[in-house]
Amino acid sequence: MQTNKLMDQFRLKWLDIIRALGAFLVVLAHVEYSGSGNNLVTSFYFVLTRTAVPLFFMASGFLLLSKKETYLDFFKKRALKVFVPFLVWSVIYLVWQRESLDQPLLTIFKIYFVKILHGPRANHLWFFYELFGLYLFTPILRLFVEKAAKKDLFYFCGIWFMFTPFVGLLEEFTPIKVGVEYYFLNGYIGYFMFGYLAGGFQFTRTHKLMAATIFLVSLIVTLMGFYLFDLYNIKSQYLGSYLSVNIVLMSASLFVVFTELHVPDNLYSVISVLSRTSFGVYLAHVLVMTVFFSIPLFASLTVIGSAVYMIPLLGLLSYMLSLILIIVLQKIPILKYIVP
Repeated sequence: MQTNKLMDQFRLKWLDIIRALGAFLVVLAHVEYSGSGNNLVTSFYFVLTRTAVPLFFMASGFLLLSKKETYLDFFKKRALKVFVPFLVWSVIYLVWQRESLDQPLLTIFKIYFVKILHGPRANHLWFFYELFGLYLFTPILRLFVEKAAKKDLFYFCGIWFMFTPFVGLLEEFTPIKVGVEYYFLNGYIGYFMFGYLAGGFQFTRTHKLMAATIFLVSLIVTLMGFYLFDLYNIKSQYLGSYLSVNIVLMSASLFVVFTELHVPDNLYSVISVLSRTSFGVYLAHVLVMTVFFSIPLFASLTVIGSAVYMIPLLGLLSYMLSLILIIVLQKIPILKYIVP
């Protein structure tokens, strides 16, 4: 598969849009609004935000699998750009939660190490535990994609779709239980590989229209599902799962729509800033939102108006506050390394 032109400036512009959009959708997902508005409206915004994390996985797959690096260079770059910021922010969230602060300093270090190793110290940090697992396999996956033809990549993504989203659908809503062992196909590796495949595929206008149609149909079907589940009191989290058939189709089709999307130069200057701050916004936004909405004046915004416009407005406000914080931190010599 040809990858030499995957990394040129023109193509990276559309990837910056995906990063910026993904960061905003993650912030929007954490908006807590309890004002007026029916369940369909809140479900609509919720479903849209479920594409954010898959978009990040696909973008990571596109970028990382297209490169050629030694093992040392790969893990060194990931350590500096991802692991160190993740580690620092995990500690920040632990301190913010006043976790074990009454203990001796050495004891705090030990407690924090165990807790971070055990699992995410803030809900949104779970993403990095999945990503680190994919990092371990990236050098091996690079060998595969370097030699693989497009049909091989389609085959991999196809069997992942069948054994993860589709089997999950069967096991959730039917008595069928698949006994075949397929651990290597579990999780988010399918998004990772599809990002590489889609990023290097030459989509026509017809392909884009088909992808847009799949996105809209999947969105409508998902909303109908939420409505019916609520109507008949069906207790299932499947429709909102990142690995459900509907969310996979929505996310993958949205990624396809954005590939090679033309970005005007005057607009790209703004998008590039949003892209460069997307990682920092992801890390910091929960802390920013919690502090901001703990102020009574701003907390009142979460109960006024209608969900139709207040949820996106609160999301935009939270995003802008997080964005400003990250822009400031990126200008401070030492602190810029925790929000690269």
